[in-house]
Amino acid sequence: MTTAAPYWHRYHDAATLARLAALVEVVRLPSTGVELHLDLYPQGDPAAPVVVLNHGGGGHAGLLAGLALALHDRGCTVVVPDQKGQGRSGGARGDFTLAEAVANIADAACFARRRFAGPLVLAGGSIGGGLTYYAAAALARAGAPPAAVVCLNLFDFGRPETALALTRVAALAKLPGLARLMGAGLGLLARAAPRLRLPYRPLARFPEMTDARDRARGFLEIWRHDPLVMTTVTARYMASLTATPPAIALEDNLLPVLVINQLRDRMVSPALTRACFARLGGPVAYAEIDWGHYSLLPGFNAAIADLAAAFLARAVTGST
Repeated sequence: MTTAAPYWHRYHDAATLARLAALVEVVRLPSTGVELHLDLYPQGDPAAPVVVLNHGGGGHAGLLAGLALALHDRGCTVVVPDQKGQGRSGGARGDFTLAEAVANIADAACFARRRFAGPLVLAGGSIGGGLTYYAAAALARAGAPPAAVVCLNLFDFGRPETALALTRVAALAKLPGLARLMGAGLGLLARAAPRLRLPYRPLARFPEMTDARDRARGFLEIWRHDPLVMTTVTARYMASLTATPPAIALEDNLLPVLVINQLRDRMVSPALTRACFARLGGPVAYAEIDWGHYSLLPGFNAAIADLAAAFLARAVTGST
């Protein structure tokens, strides 16, 4: 009897799937009361940098396979966790808070440290870029900072304006007091009915997630039917988007952080990441790439992986 291929395989060509089948090891990791799914891309070199690569709110580990392979090709061991309630991890789909997602990333980072010997790097994109900084800050606050951080997008979820800026009505974030009123209302709703289900995909500009290059290849039609992607979220998740500050404020950061921004992004304004980077303290770097918010194409993955590899060579290995 033939077993049907997992749906997420539809994102990748036969050559990529063959590489994944030969390379990737799957691990289950307890975290926040559930078991997380982790994809491991190990290097033979035990001293290789270990990158914990984190997905955003519309993604999962399968969507990051191309980027994980690109980082692996540049000498990194890569660990890709699915966060609670997302992808192939446990928990009700869409029912979690940002604090739980941060704890998931921190737990995956601690696992990576136990399993591999190389310097720890946290990386992520979209909302996952913000969560990556949050997890790095949490580890630093606990006395176990990563060697470096790479954020494709950087957000501050301690400010309700950020959550509004991520939606289809981002322009309303500029109206004085509206974002705070929205945050207060979501807080009240989360306390009264924390697991009330709210539609997720209509909230953001997901049709603008890619630029014309991926749209021409039919990516969005595949993504819309992906059973691993959230369609609804709970009120407690939405409230956490408006009132979850990082353990270390952006201005007080001391970690090496590379922030990458997408010039063609029509889903989330590049100005949001630029504003957060302008607040970021510490030994930081900034780069822009000529892509939309997300892409499956090799050029997108190569652009990010090349920037990350060059940054890590300076920040982690000290080479030039």
